[in-house]
Amino acid sequence: MDVLGMIYNALIANEYILSQAKGRIKYYEYPESKDVKNPFIIIDPLDVPSPKDFADNTWLSNDCLLQIDVWTKNRTTTKELAENVQKVMWNIGFRQNGGIEEWDKDTGIFRDARRYRGKIYRDDLDI
Repeated sequence: MDVLGMIYNALIANEYILSQAKGRIKYYEYPESKDVKNPFIIIDPLDVPSPKDFADNTWLSNDCLLQIDVWTKNRTTTKELAENVQKVMWNIGFRQNGGIEEWDKDTGIFRDARRYRGKIYRDDLDI
């Protein structure tokens, strides 16, 4: 189960996200402020997946908590990208669980960082 790969693939399947951030959707990797000329999306796990939903002494799913940041120099683009990310995450079973919106006066970067929690069912069980 590659949660980050699954999320990445779901994000690039969204036409708007792909058109705005192609090649700038990263895991863990935050850009230098000087490099933010175009939108960046950063997928950052906040915790390791936790076993959930047990049957016959076996866990059936993993509970995942992650944050997805959207960084741009345009407030409207940041908002539109973050809302598209939210829709994608909803469609793959992740629910928003907090976040922060901010603007850095010194760099001119708008940041929308939303936290998502979701369950991924194991695909390695013979059930």
